[in-house]
Amino acid sequence: MGMSHAYIALGGNLGDVLTTFVKARKELHALPSIRVSASSLLYCTAPLGPDGQADYLNTVVAIETSMTPLALLEILQGIENRAGRVRAERWGPRTLDLDIISFNDMQLESDVLTLPHAHMHRRQFVLRPLCDLDANWQHPRLRKSARALLNEILQGNEKPLAEGDAW
Repeated sequence: MGMSHAYIALGGNLGDVLTTFVKARKELHALPSIRVSASSLLYCTAPLGPDGQADYLNTVVAIETSMTPLALLEILQGIENRAGRVRAERWGPRTLDLDIISFNDMQLESDVLTLPHAHMHRRQFVLRPLCDLDANWQHPRLRKSARALLNEILQGNEKPLAEGDAW
């Protein structure tokens, strides 16, 4: 199997999130079957879930991999667990969340993985960093670019995220 291209969203709001992101990126890059090719800027985002949470940091990394999507998912869950991820409540606070946003142009729906990510087209905190990396990326089902999807959200009068920072 040749190399596949994937985007992975990182999010977190517990502990030293930036350090956790840097460790996760290094852990990914250290694997022989994965090469991290780019990282978006880092964005601070208000939480979606239960009240009283700290703001999130969000970013997206681009990778090249020889793995299958399910094998990649398993690797990402291992990295989350080593970062102290506890799945206590839906959309609750977390040290690290790693989501496969897209994998080539694959469309997949299974009990464990949906590609592209089921909610990515409605989430500014995914689309904004994805636009840093490839504003022309096409959603394989919706046939719209990352920039067009982001503009739809912003035209819905959602306040834009603050400018991103390099990490």
